[in-house]
Amino acid sequence: MLCIITINDVIIPSKDMYKIALVNPPQFTEYPQPPMGLLQLAAVLESKGYRVSIIDANALKLQPRDVVPLLGDTDVVGLTAMTPTISRAMEIARYIKGARPEIPLILGGSHATLLPGETLTAAPEIDAIVRGEGEETIVELLTALENKQSLGEIQGITYSENGKTVDNPLRSSMIELDSLPFLAYHLLHPGLYRPHPPHGRALPFAVMITSRGCPYKCAYCSKPVFGKKFRAQSPERVVDEIAYLQEKRGIKELAFYDDVFTMDKKRAYAVAEEILKRGVKIIWSCETRVNLVDRELLRHMKQAGCYSVSYGIESGSQEILDTIDKDITLEQVEEAVRFTREAGLHVIGYFMVGSPGETPATIRQTVGLARKLKLDFAQFSITTPFPGTKFYEMYLEGGGDSNIPWEDYIYAGSGGSGAPVFESPSLRRDDIFNWVKRAYREFYLRPSYIWRRLRRTTSIGDLKVNLSGLSMLLSSVKSSRTGQ
Repeated sequence: MLCIITINDVIIPSKDMYKIALVNPPQFTEYPQPPMGLLQLAAVLESKGYRVSIIDANALKLQPRDVVPLLGDTDVVGLTAMTPTISRAMEIARYIKGARPEIPLILGGSHATLLPGETLTAAPEIDAIVRGEGEETIVELLTALENKQSLGEIQGITYSENGKTVDNPLRSSMIELDSLPFLAYHLLHPGLYRPHPPHGRALPFAVMITSRGCPYKCAYCSKPVFGKKFRAQSPERVVDEIAYLQEKRGIKELAFYDDVFTMDKKRAYAVAEEILKRGVKIIWSCETRVNLVDRELLRHMKQAGCYSVSYGIESGSQEILDTIDKDITLEQVEEAVRFTREAGLHVIGYFMVGSPGETPATIRQTVGLARKLKLDFAQFSITTPFPGTKFYEMYLEGGGDSNIPWEDYIYAGSGGSGAPVFESPSLRRDDIFNWVKRAYREFYLRPSYIWRRLRRTTSIGDLKVNLSGLSMLLSSVKSSRTGQ
């Protein structure tokens, strides 16, 4: 049984408490980001009295086999994985079971939520999969494992029993976000994390997610964990955590990684108002949609320390926007960018190349729009049909290869050589990859753009970001050919 000691209402774990190791598989990225899901789970488990550690194999640049020696006296291991990292998560599970077969292994994350049966079949070392939001499920599951109870009544898990896969019903209620404890940043080594350009104007840097769920139906997106219903922390709760991170971690810059920070514009305005009311000095950035901002909101965000807003613009072709179910217009794109620039904020545009129906002409429209908008930064990614999305169904229906290794499903500027793509007579695989490189060159290597960046470089932080961005740009376009 759990032995819990409280001092001034703070739970202190005793030595015989279960120890949980939460593991983030390696991606070998140049700019590792804090594992937000594990940070939240760790905070919840600590609040219940468990001893928790986080092994971020990505930030530590570990191979899967290197995780086992770091487990120590761990009683249970929790793994997380997205589609590109699921194979490495399975490999870690095999190493752990081979060396420590007595340790129960729990897997969560978007990929396992989408394909729990397939995942268990591929990785029989996994004892249970947590589907969807895991904060309540993981606590119930650990209690059952510790007390050797049946797993049959725990909502939101999948497991094997007598050679058969058992899918318990999904959890009927969603977590109240204001009830969650602050992220367990104290379990991470801050020096391991690097903000991705164009973030990182002031260090130390942290990220937060203050809302969950999105009602939009973009064809390239799936919502297996947080669902379609938008839920958000109250403005007071958000700023409470910012103040805490400043006090305990000394952070100077914050990035809100909410899928759509301004989904509720009144709430986003209130967050900015709360920052101003409390006199919190912080610079921050966020991501949102072009149809969910206005002049007043953007100006208020700027007053509260916001310096950058990122928009998923995706294409310069209205036909492609309609095909991918983006539910925005090019007029809304131009208006949002204009409002953002007028407010004195940096504008980042995210674009996709190679969507269904794409042609060289529509790609030229996308690059042309990015240049016309005078964005501060642009990211061009290859359209990737992830499992659980409408695009994945279209990809398979069009004869796409269903045997591509999951680690090749990379949503990045140039992706992997075997990544799934939408090919057509006018755009073959090599064409799409080369168009991405050409897009970067044509956007960034313009005298007008370089001059504009120099004019907006007003601090050492700006200079560092620009130099980091230059390094990334050169990496993206080196050894490429135009071909168009």
